[in-house]
Amino acid sequence: MPSLDAISLDHPLGGVVGSGTTADPRLIIELWLAVPREGGWDLLMCRRVPQRGGFWQGVSGRVETTDVTLRSAALRELEEELGLAATDVSTVLDLEQSYDFASMSGAHFYRKRCFAVVLPKGTTPASVTLSEEHDDCRMMTFEQAIDLARFPEYVTELESLETLLYAGI
Repeated sequence: MPSLDAISLDHPLGGVVGSGTTADPRLIIELWLAVPREGGWDLLMCRRVPQRGGFWQGVSGRVETTDVTLRSAALRELEEELGLAATDVSTVLDLEQSYDFASMSGAHFYRKRCFAVVLPKGTTPASVTLSEEHDDCRMMTFEQAIDLARFPEYVTELESLETLLYAGI
């Protein structure tokens, strides 16, 4: 099995998701939600409820042992958090970024893999059904999203996605 950083979107995970220690961080994913518009791109951004940090993001979550691949984990999280089905996704992109961090309590350690999904043109906040993890959803430009980024890693991820999208994928 390759390292958690090097697993491709469609590599079988075989139930390996990490135990949450510094030596074996728990695998989670971050999904940025890109929506094409005339002449460019927007982002569908969700705000976490205050109990979960109250910050703006795409969709994120733990990779489960039942997820066959990272792509299947991404599509499951998208459905759980926004009610969007796999048929609502044009493309899943690997931003080829990962980083480790500790939980706020310092008791658990995570490795985050960063991806993006391209949603159909015309997708709006009215197109989704927010889970209890989010209390708001808005369309934003990259500039607006970067201005609201709580973590420096989010800025790097968003800038990478913007470069990739405007280069024509």
